[in-house]
Amino acid sequence: MSAEHYRHPVNTDLVCAIDYFRPILQSLQIRRGAVGFPVFLQSFPHLWSINNSGKWGLTVLKTKLVDSKAKFISKYYPNSGLMMCYIILDDSCFINARTTNELRKMVVVHEFCHFLALLYACTSNTEEVFQKNLKSRLSKIIDELTNDNVSKLIRLLNNTNIFNEEEFSIFEQTRDSHFRLNYENLDLNYTELFRNFLLSRQMFDEFFSREDRENFSNLLKSGNAQEAFDLYVNIAKRIAHDKWLPEKFALSQAVYILTNYYLNEII
Repeated sequence: MSAEHYRHPVNTDLVCAIDYFRPILQSLQIRRGAVGFPVFLQSFPHLWSINNSGKWGLTVLKTKLVDSKAKFISKYYPNSGLMMCYIILDDSCFINARTTNELRKMVVVHEFCHFLALLYACTSNTEEVFQKNLKSRLSKIIDELTNDNVSKLIRLLNNTNIFNEEEFSIFEQTRDSHFRLNYENLDLNYTELFRNFLLSRQMFDEFFSREDRENFSNLLKSGNAQEAFDLYVNIAKRIAHDKWLPEKFALSQAVYILTNYYLNEII
């Protein structure tokens, strides 16, 4: 499949990309602590348009790591054309505690973005380009999140400035350049993908019901802006609790979603 043929909304539209790939992330069942069960792209009919999608698999594994919390590794099997990818987590990520739960969610989403970078790169290029330029980079550790990296990332998510969208791309492990392989036919920014796989508009829709939206709109129109904002903030806090997200990050992302989506639709 040529790069031109693969020019698809998932390369250019954030909402489409989240819709397209979020089911893979959900199938990993990271909040249930599932490990060792491969998720194959062939299981998702809407992904069949991706060349050789049935030969891509992603698995979460648990082991004892030294000085790191996670690694992302890929292994290409040339005889079968199988591409197996592994998110390997340190066993300390599976302690049942609030902070650890948030850490596991954050780390898996981070490594999932590395998986997407590889997927975008391989499917955006011809087989010839893949064999020449990408194959040699595959059978190795693509990313490693050290304990220090993870600590810094947790601090970032717990201290996100609600009104400063640029703050998120300052830290190395959230920059677009950290994920990008430079073979992608991709207009989207990996920083935005990472943020939105943690908390997307689609996820917010699951909590922000039609009745809530009507109440929110009516409160704004009647001049009760503080009540409207309190309603919205309480929903963001509930999402943070239920979806294992630092509250400050959830509030920051909620403001981003409000200003970029809901205000245009509700008011």
